Amino acid sequence: MSQWSALDVFYRLGKEVYMGIQDDIKLWDQVQVRVLDVRLISLTTNESYRNYILPTSAFVYVSGKGQIWLDEEVWSTGRFLLVHGGKGRRLTIEATGVIEVYLIFYKSTLPSNVLLDYRMMLLQSNPFERSWGIEPDNALQLHDLVRNIHNCWTGQDQLGQIEVKGYFFQLIQLILNQQIRVGNEDQQLSLTDQVLRYITTHFRESISLDSLAQSLNYSPQYLSRKFKEQTGVTPTEYLIRLRIGEARSLLSATEASLQEIATYVGYPDPFYFNRMFKKEMGITPGQYRLKQRENKDRVSKSTVNATNESIVTGGTERYPLIDDDYHYQYNGDEEINMFNQLRSAIMSLVLVFTLSACGTTGQEAGTPDTAAEPEQPAIVDTKTVNTTFGEVEVPVHPERVAAIDYLGTVLALGVKPIAGGQFLMNSPYLEGHMDGLETIGDSIEQLMELEPDLIITLNPDKTAFEKYSKIAPTVSIASITFPTLKEEVDYFGEVLGKQAEAKQWLAEFDQEIAKIKQEVHDVVPANTTFSVMQEYDRQVFIFGNQSGRGGRNIYELLGLQAPAVVPAELMQGAYHEFSIELLSKYAGDYIILTSESQLKDLQADPVWGSLPAVKNGRVYIWTEEQSWFRDPIALLKQTQDLAEWIIKMNKQTQ
Repeated sequence: MSQWSALDVFYRLGKEVYMGIQDDIKLWDQVQVRVLDVRLISLTTNESYRNYILPTSAFVYVSGKGQIWLDEEVWSTGRFLLVHGGKGRRLTIEATGVIEVYLIFYKSTLPSNVLLDYRMMLLQSNPFERSWGIEPDNALQLHDLVRNIHNCWTGQDQLGQIEVKGYFFQLIQLILNQQIRVGNEDQQLSLTDQVLRYITTHFRESISLDSLAQSLNYSPQYLSRKFKEQTGVTPTEYLIRLRIGEARSLLSATEASLQEIATYVGYPDPFYFNRMFKKEMGITPGQYRLKQRENKDRVSKSTVNATNESIVTGGTERYPLIDDDYHYQYNGDEEINMFNQLRSAIMSLVLVFTLSACGTTGQEAGTPDTAAEPEQPAIVDTKTVNTTFGEVEVPVHPERVAAIDYLGTVLALGVKPIAGGQFLMNSPYLEGHMDGLETIGDSIEQLMELEPDLIITLNPDKTAFEKYSKIAPTVSIASITFPTLKEEVDYFGEVLGKQAEAKQWLAEFDQEIAKIKQEVHDVVPANTTFSVMQEYDRQVFIFGNQSGRGGRNIYELLGLQAPAVVPAELMQGAYHEFSIELLSKYAGDYIILTSESQLKDLQADPVWGSLPAVKNGRVYIWTEEQSWFRDPIALLKQTQDLAEWIIKMNKQTQ
């Protein structure tokens, strides 16, 4: 496989970022949105609002000075900040000055009859669940919008909630406009945000101000001064507070020993931990734990100033959002399980270290005189491949492949994956190929249990990529990366160590396609035109030579032509919607149509029924479940079926 140049990578990444924003716009245009609740929280200096779990997707608008956490992501603000988070994210707000926080909860659903492409977009990168934070360009305009939303929601006017919806979409328009201008919803992080995120990620490790400054390429003095200007504390003070906060949470929620907790939060010396804890809290860790037990039945249910909780983990607050079809309840069992698992993991480590230290001097009862040699981990040969997120080291010959995406491509190369993505497992073209494969849902835990040695996905979300990468080497590559089927098969032949198989498959594929193509061209007049379209709910879409729905089959593989009047830009990209008034202009002699309608329904329609192709029955109608898939196996079967129909239709007219 040829190496991509830096310019190639930059172009591809830029194109994927642009396409990601365009997909977000398309999804916002399609979804049905309902604002469920609007709340205002006011905090004064050093007050906090901790560990509140979002019951739905939400916008969090902040006016003032402080830090905002969503799980372990953090943003600082000195004036205005807009944060978005999905259902289940843990929100913490720390005020370093007077601060107002507006919470706008909303529900978004796709209509039942929406294009399958939109559902796939949602599966691959869900903008309604994604976490991000931006400093708004139009801060005052956004400020007015958010206040209008709150005032209309809390007012007595019966039309208030209708007005809220109008203001809400103005808010969305402002956000999307800014994201288009920036080119990416994740703007360059400020120095303070970089420090916050580094400390959050590495607080259990040994961190000094010098090492922190060096890693970020700033002088210690400058870094400390800028950080304190924004947060009110130095990086060292913030690190201590974070560690002690985590320790408090573990002392309250687990039975782990003080030494276990000290080591876990970044203090290998338990005596030093004891001193630091007492300095911060005024009492020792043991006294703190005892006090928490005594006060267990009197813990405040208030969501504000839950001072016994950590920023990082901690307990959760429950928001009793009552809505007929959107009512969530949280009982905290997941967190109790998490802490129990944490304690078990720590105890296991302690046991291992204890046995390592003590097992060499004596012999336990019932053990043989000679200990077995420890099993050495297998050495796995690796190689480097290019992906959307840069170079990734993967096994030369992976044996346990989880094909979240590109399942058909993996199977075409003779690799039997251990699992496939939920949607792709429903492909009618892969029947008989998937015996023994497990379906991968949304659960990271399920994926971990499968123990893959390689994960393949096209998900453009970096957060998802990072989660997958913690389980196994992950190849994330967008489908728009491959202009042709050959490039896709060659790429995965390299990734999977199946270069010879890729070459052989392509040779056999080309031979079969050449045969089919010749048979088609033998009966189809040279000037015959073909249109590839989809219709639903009075909307019409056109597909080009790199798309699904038959576009690649008709134009790239069979070499047939579209009507010359169709603009070139409509033949590029995945698909384009056009006005139904242009249907008669863009319709070819033959139409490959994805639709739930039958031919008689189209013939009875005043617009569709006027087309010569519809009148003469030269319309190949298939459902979205048949036309959507475009992996190598699907493409071959689709092309065979389309060619058979085209030949049959032309023989009937001769």
